[in-house]
Amino acid sequence: RPSAILLLSAVLRTAADSTEQNVVNAVVAPEASKSHDTFIVEGFLEAACTVGAFVAVAAAKGAFSHWSPRAPFQRLRADKLVDDSEDSHSSGPSKQFLRSVARPSSSPSRSTSETDALAAAVRSGRAWELPWLLDKARARAQEYSDIDIEICEVEHLTSSIRACAARRCFREALRAYDHVAERIGEGSVGIWSLLLYCSAETEFRRCGYFWTRLCSIAQPAGQDFVNMVRWKAHLGDSEGLRVVLSQLKNAGFQLTGLDRNRALAVCATEGSLDLAELLSESDICDAEMDTVTYNTLMKAASQAGLPERCFEFSSQMKKEGLMPSEMTFGILLDACIAAKDFTTARQTFEDLRKSGIIPNAVHFTTFLKGLVCSGQLIAAEALLEEMLNSSGTQPDLVTYSILVKAYADRGEVSSAVRILEKMVGQGITPDAVMFNIILTGCCAEPTDAGEISRVLNWSLQYGLKPSTTTLSILVKALSQTESWDSACEILETAPRRLGLWPEARIFAQLLQGCIKSGNGRKAVEVYSLMAKAVKSGGITVDEVTSTKLLRLCGTCGQHEAACRIHAELCRLGRRRC
Repeated sequence: RPSAILLLSAVLRTAADSTEQNVVNAVVAPEASKSHDTFIVEGFLEAACTVGAFVAVAAAKGAFSHWSPRAPFQRLRADKLVDDSEDSHSSGPSKQFLRSVARPSSSPSRSTSETDALAAAVRSGRAWELPWLLDKARARAQEYSDIDIEICEVEHLTSSIRACAARRCFREALRAYDHVAERIGEGSVGIWSLLLYCSAETEFRRCGYFWTRLCSIAQPAGQDFVNMVRWKAHLGDSEGLRVVLSQLKNAGFQLTGLDRNRALAVCATEGSLDLAELLSESDICDAEMDTVTYNTLMKAASQAGLPERCFEFSSQMKKEGLMPSEMTFGILLDACIAAKDFTTARQTFEDLRKSGIIPNAVHFTTFLKGLVCSGQLIAAEALLEEMLNSSGTQPDLVTYSILVKAYADRGEVSSAVRILEKMVGQGITPDAVMFNIILTGCCAEPTDAGEISRVLNWSLQYGLKPSTTTLSILVKALSQTESWDSACEILETAPRRLGLWPEARIFAQLLQGCIKSGNGRKAVEVYSLMAKAVKSGGITVDEVTSTKLLRLCGTCGQHEAACRIHAELCRLGRRRC
């Protein structure tokens, strides 16, 4: 009834008012707000509207009879330690504070509050403060006689480094451990496991200590084993791994097939084929070797530059009745191309066709790369056509760039343009790198200025966004045929036509080309063109560049003319020269 609710409200508010000030004065600093207890009472009033006034009274009585006023405000101080801004920008108590009120004043709840606060500090970007925060948490724990301080320290550290690992703050986690190392006794499985992981991500030199501490109190988990293998593979310590495998076997440790494959992948990444083979031959894992296991071993052999071992693993896999997968052929092709064994690569690609596995775009691109590297551009272009005619193996930007670069490196710019037009026709937009590759093709062999201009116009038509690199390539290409007038025209019209001002170094590049060809008059013209760009406000020239160009012009008997330009640059005052 409404009258009952009003009565309950009056009683509870009176009780709160009578106890609030004593609690605040005894426990909390002056910043604790009166609205804390008012909020609690309002929460019970909401319960009264739902389940009835007398039930709410009973709930209030039960909560206050088990509630120690120190616990919630102790929690509040911990929250303020973690994030002072939360309370300073809030008009009422935090949700964490309200949750803590309903908890009895017991060690578990206080410990949970501290661990939550430490984890929140890490998540808020304050991992570097962990040594100080851990000391504060220890000091608060020492205020209670019923708490085991060492256990609290272990819980606090575990929560802290777990949060650090999640945010990849590995060095901060190790620093926090070093700060409290003498206070955690034998630690815990969680601490040593997390520290092993953090060390494997930063400084392998500490892995041995953390691995030993972990094994001294418990059997390692699969992920711990993988991190141990990372450590040994990084060092290339096959004998050390052999000893660890023997110790684990004697301790009854059994590795799952999944964790074995993960450990083998670590060896492949580090290029440690000997460790991978040692692990695969060990009886620490009862699971049969599968296709994934063999693929990982082949990857390790490929990374180690031993393609012949890749094919040995492939043959062994077939003898055991395991069928190769798409990944198997991809690894074999990669190994052949890396070893420049293009004959075996062709045979592997043919075996792939006959295997019943449909080659994917990666297989085609890898084989095309091999054809290009062996100089078989016609065959590579035919393979590109085959990809275009297949619905499931459409070439991508990488595929096209391989063939375009091959033609550009040979100076066959028209062929490179033809391939690029196919790519555009497929709906793939060329990037600036692709356009610059084609323009670089004009530098492979001396190219007529008119042809260079046509390639530039074509590139602009298909979306080239010129950069300083583009201008540098054009200047280099035109310098090879001593097309100085065309080069000067490109630099002079660049702001209007290309939308960018040439940098001082581009002018210097062209001027040096003129000097090398003995054309001092044109060198001075380029110097003058640069001064014009400075006068227009498009660029600035520093003292070092201007002095260098003055000296270069002087070597060709143009010192007097160059001095006038140099003086003009000084007069403009863009930079002190």
